[in-house]
Amino acid sequence: MKIAVFGGAGYIGSALVPVLVDHGYDVTVFDLLWFGNKLPSEVNVVKIDLFDLNQEDLEGFDQCIFLAGISNDPVAEFDPVRNFIYNASLPSYLAYIAKKAGVTRYIYASTCSVYGYTTNELYDEESKISCDYPYGVSKLQGEKGVMHLQDENFSVICLRKGTVSGYSPRMRFDLIVNTMTLHAMTKGKITINNPSLWRPIVSIEDVVSAYLRCIQATDNINGVFNIAQ
Repeated sequence: MKIAVFGGAGYIGSALVPVLVDHGYDVTVFDLLWFGNKLPSEVNVVKIDLFDLNQEDLEGFDQCIFLAGISNDPVAEFDPVRNFIYNASLPSYLAYIAKKAGVTRYIYASTCSVYGYTTNELYDEESKISCDYPYGVSKLQGEKGVMHLQDENFSVICLRKGTVSGYSPRMRFDLIVNTMTLHAMTKGKITINNPSLWRPIVSIEDVVSAYLRCIQATDNINGVFNIAQ
């Protein structure tokens, strides 16, 4: 099976892609490589602005995974325009050309941030969407754009992940558990600014497993799924 991974040289992709290769998948990563390339040398990596991809580039692929885009609230609020372009327009465009190219499944990296701030409630996929911040709103628009294209020949799965934690070759220390671990190791203490806040967390190992299960799922599996602990 041939798999295209958009944004596959980032934090999650650098952990996921080697696992896909180990499972025998033929993987090509399309990435602008803003943060370098920590992938194994045998992985086919194409340095490209994802908006420059066209239908012909995706012909022959069986599945696509979208891991690209703006990755958190602070960056999204720093540049809301690019946030909406890369989190809403880009995944929809790539899903559109993937479908035209004959790809049979598209997996979109969404986020639990679409639910906004909640109080003493456990949320499932049917719970109310209340986010009014650029990052969550744009990711929800991305979901709606790719899910709109789903049909009997084009499976679409959106994974609403909690805040990811754990080691990746392309490490991120701006994520809460990773930040706490860094401070514990370098400063000998962890600072809690607001102990009343709660957020869903998920290990990167479980995230990798979730994407692998999406790839292996039967063609009739579609929809939005929460991935959190």
